[in-house]
Amino acid sequence: MYPNREVFPNAPLALVAAEVRFTDAARLRQQQTRDEVAIALEGLFPYAEPFQRADFNLAGGVPSQAPQHDGMVLSNGSSTETLTIMADSLIYQTTAYRGFEGLLESMTAACDTLVAAGIQPAMRRVGLRYVDEVRVPVTISDVRQWSRWIDDRLIGHLAVGPDDVPVTVTQTIATFDLGDDLGFTFRCAAMDEGTIVVSEHLSRPPVEDGPFFVLDLDGFMDFTSQAAVPLSAKTICDSLSAAHVPCGTAFQRSITDEARALFRGASS
Repeated sequence: MYPNREVFPNAPLALVAAEVRFTDAARLRQQQTRDEVAIALEGLFPYAEPFQRADFNLAGGVPSQAPQHDGMVLSNGSSTETLTIMADSLIYQTTAYRGFEGLLESMTAACDTLVAAGIQPAMRRVGLRYVDEVRVPVTISDVRQWSRWIDDRLIGHLAVGPDDVPVTVTQTIATFDLGDDLGFTFRCAAMDEGTIVVSEHLSRPPVEDGPFFVLDLDGFMDFTSQAAVPLSAKTICDSLSAAHVPCGTAFQRSITDEARALFRGASS
């Protein structure tokens, strides 16, 4: 487990997602199989609806819509947890995070159900993503003011600009090769309004409009450079556990003690 791990009662999580990409599973394009999977998972995700993902291609500089990919979205009663199942992927998303063990339980149930239905394609990628939208109870008129809650290493680069004008928006992205097919992508941004987490199938509590700071943490295990690894709950859980470490470490390194106090419920 990563250093200084702490479960905050007022964590700024807007979205947590786990994704498994795999080679094409023809059975998942069959309605009978999708029904079988939906019935097996209805204890956790009782509601199902069809889902279509359209891919867009550029032909002669003009965007054209490619054939749509069919799947289904399963959701819990409050629409705060969903499973999206396609012929080439399994995606779990939640806006009401129950902790890492809860995420693993949902992914294990989904994977075991697919394997029981005869679906065991080769895995291509397992990813774990945490999207935090940090909001504070004071007015932010300059991105530099976030240094009270966000580590100055993420704010300090703004010193290259003029000192006498406010900074309204900043964005950063970096990808790290952690070895043994494990990777980590870190994104952060200071935004002046709105939200970056918008989902057609998920509901989330309302948030106050105004400035917020995004920490987008994406750990992943890549399987494309090795021999085929069949879909299995154990491999998925091991991969998610490995990806969890850089995500948690980066989060702790990104916030200040004042932010920790805020997330524990103390006044800021």
